[in-house]
Amino acid sequence: MAKTLKSVSERPRVKPYPSEEGGRFITRQWFPIGLVLLNALLSTVAEVLLKIGATHPPAFTLPEPLGFVSAVFSFWVGVGIIAYLGSLSLWLVALPRLPLHLAYGLSSTVHLLVPLACWLVLHETIPMGRLLGMLFILAGTLLLGFSHE
Repeated sequence: MAKTLKSVSERPRVKPYPSEEGGRFITRQWFPIGLVLLNALLSTVAEVLLKIGATHPPAFTLPEPLGFVSAVFSFWVGVGIIAYLGSLSLWLVALPRLPLHLAYGLSSTVHLLVPLACWLVLHETIPMGRLLGMLFILAGTLLLGFSHE
């Protein structure tokens, strides 16, 4: 007997969480979204730290063929790498709990947070066109977040 694949509409719907009583479902429903948003925040911190580390001279420099590796030995770059590892950990915890298209869409908040952090911390300017694009990203991210079932 050959097995056939059932279409998506014929498959029984599996509830993502066994308990849907009261506020526990709401908490569990928004928990992975919070993880993705924390992931975006930690990625933003990592980006700013890497920028700071890349612009400050390293503690020591290697000879010229390997000179570019010297930036890795900066304190700020090291902390930025640790922040990226934390961000990756949050991402890996959130992925099994959310559809990938939703998690990836929500992670686009990084495109909002990085320019804002650069403006606040590094005193970089945000051109008007980029600011308008950031507003579109915010609108899309909010649509994704609130359309979660």
